[in-house]
Amino acid sequence: MLGTRQEGLAQVFTQQADFTAATGATLLTFPAIAYDAYSDHPSGAASSCGPTLPGIDLPWGSSRPTVNVLAPRASTWLCFMGPGWNHNNTNPFPVKPTIIANGEDDFEIAFLRPVSAVGLELLTNGLAQHKVTLTFTDATQEVLEDAVLDTGANAFEFVGIQSSRRIRSLFIDTAGGASMNEGIAAIWTAP
Repeated sequence: MLGTRQEGLAQVFTQQADFTAATGATLLTFPAIAYDAYSDHPSGAASSCGPTLPGIDLPWGSSRPTVNVLAPRASTWLCFMGPGWNHNNTNPFPVKPTIIANGEDDFEIAFLRPVSAVGLELLTNGLAQHKVTLTFTDATQEVLEDAVLDTGANAFEFVGIQSSRRIRSLFIDTAGGASMNEGIAAIWTAP
């Protein structure tokens, strides 16, 4: 498997160890237990949800968040789903707190302080088709198509992106997320 490839301004990594070694990126804190993150539990045990707005601030529990995760096409909830959660619309099942939306699982990640690199552990569905749009601090954009991201179906897949331009935000457009969940199990960033 090819570990890195260059696409436009961005270098794409498919191996988390290669990405963190090259960028020095650190893992953002997620809640330790999905059920404890929010007081609302519309999806039952092993999950908790908040409204789609204002999104989820990370690192979790920080008084000075650096990242905000939104699901702009979701219907009502943005949730953490954890081990034991099973509604027969997620494969594989979450093994740790994972961000999933109620409705279309497209995600916008805004960096409150722009970054040079971002890594994502994605929970993919049976289609595993993604398009990532990077928005840089100068308002220009770069689109990374599915073939470059190289994610497999029904798996936890790593995608890391390092850019020569500062990244202000990224948008993950998923296919089929409204009927078979996709999610984000981890995020790494480097200044």
